[in-house]
Amino acid sequence: MSEKNVGVAREIVEAWNTGGLDALLKFCPEDVVWCPFAEWPDGAEPRRGHAGVRELMAAWIDNFDGYQVEIQEIRDLDNRVLVRGEMTGLAKGTGVPIRQPLGWVCSDFREGQIGEVRFFLTWDETLESAGLSE
Repeated sequence: MSEKNVGVAREIVEAWNTGGLDALLKFCPEDVVWCPFAEWPDGAEPRRGHAGVRELMAAWIDNFDGYQVEIQEIRDLDNRVLVRGEMTGLAKGTGVPIRQPLGWVCSDFREGQIGEVRFFLTWDETLESAGLSE
């Protein structure tokens, strides 16, 4: 099952990069929970449901043009998948390139969907959240 979960984690990123938010939401059940990184300016409380994901992503991507996510590493932890990646884009209206490291933990996998995603600004925080270290 865990190999399948890794595949779903890859597919959700590919869906985002090629089809945007609507494509990504096909990999999220209606009761999905997304948890922004602790430093999120609008508060780190979890966002629930498709409306919550839309709200969170709109606040983030409204500041960028050409927003993409690149996967750099994936770790399979059976019922969880850790992803180390980077978001890239251009600061809206300036053309200034932006690269931001991100880590996230996917869990609550259900029939090809991801029920919970927790985001972190560093790989160390991502590992720590899973009880791991480098």
